[in-house]
Amino acid sequence: MDKYQDFKIMTSLLFDRFQKIALNPEETASIIGRSEDYLKKDREEAIGIPYTRLNGKEKSKPLYNITAIAKALIENEKKVS
Repeated sequence: MDKYQDFKIMTSLLFDRFQKIALNPEETASIIGRSEDYLKKDREEAIGIPYTRLNGKEKSKPLYNITAIAKALIENEKKVS
């Protein structure tokens, strides 16, 4: 499979599981196998999975688009021989 097909499948699976297009840090952490603190550290360092905040306000809850999650997982995939 190519990366585009992987992306479509993963995005579809995420939507089927959560029934929404943006996930909170707890949900995102459960998908990537990391803690919410790990995601917070990435946000503070401006690295990792892109995120948004409702109304663009700094204090509002961060949300991760399922397409951004899928893209990050696929693009960081390491091939084994």
